[in-house]
Amino acid sequence: MSSVANDSVGDLGRHVPALSSALRPHPLDELREWGGSPLVRGKRVLDLGCGDGRLALGVARFATRVEGIDPDPAAVAAAKRNARKAGVRNVRFTAGAAQHLP
Repeated sequence: MSSVANDSVGDLGRHVPALSSALRPHPLDELREWGGSPLVRGKRVLDLGCGDGRLALGVARFATRVEGIDPDPAAVAAAKRNARKAGVRNVRFTAGAAQHLP
């Protein structure tokens, strides 16, 4: 999927400000709005447009596995740093676009 980040679809993620994650609610508050932890507990979760991994890392403690995909390689690098810093091991972040899932 890394080649996706170089095509026109991959460019979409670069138009969203990098700080947009700071404007979102806390991951657990957002999860509560969607039905709470039972929505993801024990499941595999796909976070499309994961950005810096805010939501993926927030739900990881409930999920079996979380896959985050974002078209911006810099955002994916930030998500990986955030996962390492938080010690979260059941997440994987990849550069790519929802339009080109395997």
